[in-house]
Amino acid sequence: MKIYTGNGDGGFSTLSSSMKISKADERFEVLGCIDELVSFIGNCRAIVVCPILTKKLEDLQTKLFSIGSAITFPQKREYLPTERDLKYLEEQIDKTENSFERKNDFVLPGKNELSSRLDMARTVCRRLEREIIKLDKKLGVDGSIKKYVNRLSDYLYVLARRIDFDYETGDISKIVGETNIGENDKDKDFERIYNEVIKRVANGKDITLEKARALSQKVREKAQEMGLKAVVAIANSQGRPILVEVMDDAYLVSFDVAVKKAYTSAAVKMSTAQLCKEIKVEGALKGLETEQSLIFLGGGEPLKIGWEVVGAIGVSGGTAEQDAKLALFASQQFKYL
Repeated sequence: MKIYTGNGDGGFSTLSSSMKISKADERFEVLGCIDELVSFIGNCRAIVVCPILTKKLEDLQTKLFSIGSAITFPQKREYLPTERDLKYLEEQIDKTENSFERKNDFVLPGKNELSSRLDMARTVCRRLEREIIKLDKKLGVDGSIKKYVNRLSDYLYVLARRIDFDYETGDISKIVGETNIGENDKDKDFERIYNEVIKRVANGKDITLEKARALSQKVREKAQEMGLKAVVAIANSQGRPILVEVMDDAYLVSFDVAVKKAYTSAAVKMSTAQLCKEIKVEGALKGLETEQSLIFLGGGEPLKIGWEVVGAIGVSGGTAEQDAKLALFASQQFKYL
């Protein structure tokens, strides 16, 4: 069956009845904004590495599709947001906002890729709200839709600010682990997520020695702030070390551990902290724990240019959590080199 019919070539289409309506009608504008917002949230979801947050964004997309059906079929109340849906959003806003110290300053979007995409989704959500109000004045819109969309823009805003906070502090547990954002959820969709991650293979690009040196310098400065004496190993996309720098009085064992963390992260194209969690569940990577060439300790992160993995960093010198924090810090700093 062909995707095109030609029925709308004259600028008219249909909704819940066979009556043709102009595509300039406010209902189509609202439906278009919903479609746009669903796509923007999907754009956010495409780069999320936390399965819990991935599931939450998927749920928002599903709910928006339901709201679109409520606009198309206003007589069918089963498509409307419920009081439970609204309460859930408010709880998520409160949990997220209370989980970090949010600054009240003017926010300039663009601190990192994920929060920037969330901010784009938020602005589309605000436009959707305006279009809904226009439609409400003309034909009427159920109050539950107006409330839900208003809360959704607030949720996207605080979520973006939380992501900014996590990237600034380099808190690995909030980026790839359990978080107050849905802390009671148990998302088991690891296999699909990491199968997709593993498919993202670099196309022959590698980190340069100049960038490796600059990155190592930043990591060693950060380690010094944390009171750590670390070894920093940076590998190319094939996992081969191109730079290893040892801070004074670092543990002897940290050399080999850092190199192995860099290799592991390059090999599986994900953080070693996330790998540790993945091997504990029945996912795509279950069974890798027997692979002796890999190491299962936090402190390894892939280094990317866009989607391409061009290298990896391994850090060893503190606890697994401290090393993971340093490695995540490095992966974010790499984007600005």
